[in-house]
Amino acid sequence: MCPIFQISNVTGENLDLLKMFLNLLSPRTSYREEEPAEFQIDDTYSVPGVGTVVSGTTLRGLIKLNDTLLLGPDPLGNFLPIAVKSIHRKRMPVKEVRGGQTASFALKKIKRSSIRKGMVMVSPRLNPQASWEFEAEILVLHHPTTISPRYQAMVHCGSIRQTATILSMDKDCLRTGDKATVHFRFIKTPEYLHIDQRLVFREGRTKAVGTITKLLQTTNNSPMNSKPQQIKMQSTKKGPLSKREDGPSGGPALGVPPPGDEACSLGASQSALSSSLQPTSKPSSGGRRRGGQRHKVKSQGACATPASGC
Repeated sequence: MCPIFQISNVTGENLDLLKMFLNLLSPRTSYREEEPAEFQIDDTYSVPGVGTVVSGTTLRGLIKLNDTLLLGPDPLGNFLPIAVKSIHRKRMPVKEVRGGQTASFALKKIKRSSIRKGMVMVSPRLNPQASWEFEAEILVLHHPTTISPRYQAMVHCGSIRQTATILSMDKDCLRTGDKATVHFRFIKTPEYLHIDQRLVFREGRTKAVGTITKLLQTTNNSPMNSKPQQIKMQSTKKGPLSKREDGPSGGPALGVPPPGDEACSLGASQSALSSSLQPTSKPSSGGRRRGGQRHKVKSQGACATPASGC
């Protein structure tokens, strides 16, 4: 039986009866206070004079003022302990919130940039673990063509909003109206999920709904689009061989000139540099000048000969 109320939003007639009826209804979901607390974050704020504030819904359990909860997962899948500094509900300070209630928490010693939508605050008794991959039974409501492995779309699960990739499925392809078991992987950060949790899979006009059936705890794995970590090690590049390294037969190593050649080449380069720096002048007719030049060229040629030793 469904009651019918004749109301008027203009005059307000019978609105009080409708509100009274709604307040008398029993909640559709029962929450037990002895369960470990779990709070999903829907939004974050930075309030001057207060600090970082998060708002969301208490999914189960009881959260009291000054409780220490685990906040996460971070990009590495870790959960960090955090203390609740104050609790507000409907713009009024309260000392506790229960399952099914929305509230805002002021947190201690944490920056707003470290918190994102989709993170949770849970009791340490839950020993939470984040998941990169999961399996779900999905039903494709609409898709223009076909869905195949490596297809990417946005996954909505509670307050989670993140793109996921289809790694595999039990069918070759999916079309509108098909059902399948699909293996997903998040592309950016791991998320905190539950078995039997509902999800929506969409991309453009593509829409699919499903239920999570299996969680794969792979928080130690790196995301698909991340670069491998570079480890600082000694360089393996081959540098120039030392002048004292010997070759296979005990002689000079390949590619390394003998000590005499190196000294000669150095002297030749220095003499060439000094000659280039001298001002150019017309050659004189004196034999002494020409003889000096011949002696200089001869000395350079002698230095270029390995057997001379210079």
